[in-house]
Amino acid sequence: MTAVSAARRVVIGVGNEYRRDDGFGPLVVAALADRGNWDPGLAGLELRLSDGEPARLLDLWAGADLAVVVDAVHDGGDTPGRAYELVLDEVNGLDVNTAASSHGIGLGSTVALARVLDRLPNRLMVIAVSGREFGFGVELTPQVAAMVKPVARRVAELLTWAGPPADVPGPPPRTAP
Repeated sequence: MTAVSAARRVVIGVGNEYRRDDGFGPLVVAALADRGNWDPGLAGLELRLSDGEPARLLDLWAGADLAVVVDAVHDGGDTPGRAYELVLDEVNGLDVNTAASSHGIGLGSTVALARVLDRLPNRLMVIAVSGREFGFGVELTPQVAAMVKPVARRVAELLTWAGPPADVPGPPPRTAP
């Protein structure tokens, strides 16, 4: 495996740092910015923040070879900090009428819109962590805070993957610890 250098790679941290666990995505982006100071595999990486509004997401990932979206979600469970990793094919299967995201419109609807408008990246991956508290405040719940560094490491792994030829599967999906 070799580092991707000429390909456009973008990580989009979705969330609001003033809404407790919703600040997870921006904190992962901040951890990647710190890691970029010493990790040559992150050279040329675009780090972006978004509030999750679909048109902004489409603008941020359009034309990217690889886009990784990091977000905290309402998963209906009682296990904050549980990590999920999705690739485009799995995102395609999300119900466009439900909003698992904490941003009002679900990722499935955003991907469907991007497809219609021909604004999808070549590869789209999503790493989401279940959150519990989305009210006003700046501190993440302990379980979600504990996932910032492991998710940043996983995103760095995904970004340094060179992307296999079409007939070879990519890196196996994995659930972050």
